[in-house]
Amino acid sequence: MRALSAAASPSPMPDRQPDRPRRPPPWRASRAVPWAGALLGLAVVAVVDLPILRGAEVLLAIAAVTLLAWRSLRSREAARAALDEAQAAVARRERELSVTIKSVQDLIFRTDARGVISFANERWMAIGGSAEQVLGRPLHELVLPEQREALRALFSPDTRLAVRRAQATIAGQGAARTRHFDVAVVPLLRDGQIVGFAGSAADVTERVIAQQKLQTQLKVSALMLEISPLPLSMLDTQGRYLSVNQAWEEFTGRRRADVIGQAAASYLGAEEAALHDRHDRELLAGGGRINYEASVMHRDGTLRDVRLVKVAVPGDDGRPAGILVVLMDVSEFRAAERATRDARDAAEEASRAKSEFIANISHELRTPLQSILGFSELGMLRAREHEKLASMFTDIHASGQRMLALVNDLLDVSKIESTVGTFHLERTDLRALVREVAHEIDPLLAARQLRLEIKLSELPLVAKVDPMRFQQVVRNVLANAIKFSPFHGRIDLAGQTTPAGEIRIGVADQGPGIPAGEIERVFEAFVQSSLTKDGSGGTGLGLAICRKIIEAHGGRIHAENRPEGGAQFFIHLPARGMTETAPVPL
Repeated sequence: MRALSAAASPSPMPDRQPDRPRRPPPWRASRAVPWAGALLGLAVVAVVDLPILRGAEVLLAIAAVTLLAWRSLRSREAARAALDEAQAAVARRERELSVTIKSVQDLIFRTDARGVISFANERWMAIGGSAEQVLGRPLHELVLPEQREALRALFSPDTRLAVRRAQATIAGQGAARTRHFDVAVVPLLRDGQIVGFAGSAADVTERVIAQQKLQTQLKVSALMLEISPLPLSMLDTQGRYLSVNQAWEEFTGRRRADVIGQAAASYLGAEEAALHDRHDRELLAGGGRINYEASVMHRDGTLRDVRLVKVAVPGDDGRPAGILVVLMDVSEFRAAERATRDARDAAEEASRAKSEFIANISHELRTPLQSILGFSELGMLRAREHEKLASMFTDIHASGQRMLALVNDLLDVSKIESTVGTFHLERTDLRALVREVAHEIDPLLAARQLRLEIKLSELPLVAKVDPMRFQQVVRNVLANAIKFSPFHGRIDLAGQTTPAGEIRIGVADQGPGIPAGEIERVFEAFVQSSLTKDGSGGTGLGLAICRKIIEAHGGRIHAENRPEGGAQFFIHLPARGMTETAPVPL
């Protein structure tokens, strides 16, 4: 027994080092499991009293109990480590949640059951304050007075209400601007009772401002349409009236309350309805805009000519959702056009009558003039010995010649303007015709001591012309150059083929020229240049006749001022074309 006691007693402990703690005895291996040490002590006492034969079994029991105590200790330590790790994870998540809440752009808050704010994130700085400044204040005190009742309703004690929403406007403080929010709160329940609310407020200021601007623009647009002097109406895709303006009511004599929702075709005849329906279907199919004219019944019962402008109005899906119709009363314009057309017809008839009158009277005047000229020539021959009498007959002959020239010009105008005039065209070398005219005017050149320089192309200038009419043009242009050239001057006459294939005849003088603003007007009938209204300009018909003759040949005539002084006229004729004998439609 002593040996067993000696074996069971603890061995002597070595001296403890000053820096190492003493190990607890086996029966106090764990302060967290006191029953393990007590059990071990009982086992030791039992061993002392047990017989030696049962010592081995006791030792095995002691070992089993010790192993069980060690496993229990390890499990407790593992549980404590897991708990510590869970607590650390919770703390970490709380920090992450705090950072997340700080980064949220919406206002986050919590309130008690009465709506008093108990938590607010830092986003409250956006409204000009801080989270600390709103803590302990009821939420409804922060908004505009007219919205406070709606905010109080969010914190109703009714637990059946889940998410509660309201609009809120918070006035800016200092430099902060007024902001608009969509507020949503959710009740927090405990044992079926509301103990507080969690909420958020999304900043919708930009959207509200955009909506306000849009509403303002819509009001302005509606006002502009309403005060427009043009009748306007809006139709849906089925042709029913959606809206009309005041001008439309005044034009048609129908009130908008009576036509809204009614089909536009119900006020039209079958033919008119079919016309508008065809254009409407075309517009809805292709989009864009169309213009056409129609007759519309006015409020006074008369049919008015109107021009309709229709525009397809796009819907949310991009397809036409309606048609905007604009009416423009063009009755007065159409009446003016008809009056202008009638006046033009009357003027053309008067012009034809004038031409016929001039042609008739010219023929009637030529007969007595021929007699006057014949007898004046006879008188000049027989009165040679009587100077005074000869002078009188000479004056009579000169006046008759001038009168005959005027009558011939009037007759030429009437023939050219007449629809029955014909030109007999021949393929002719224009050089020969030009030289004949130059030879004819030699006496006129000699009278004013002028020199005519002729430079014609060595190659033939062949064109189809009426020789007599063409020579008349050249004669008139050369006669003008002679009239306006100074004594001892020079006249240049040139003719050649241009690179474009035209034949150009040019006549240049050294006279006063033509004012720049009158270069085209001198080709009008009875018009003379302001620099030549001294009696030397004739009747003002020569150049008008020249232009009509040249245009009848398919050519053109124009004038220019020379840089060194004087005027020059250019006659352009096509080198080929037209028949030998052709009527001249004018």
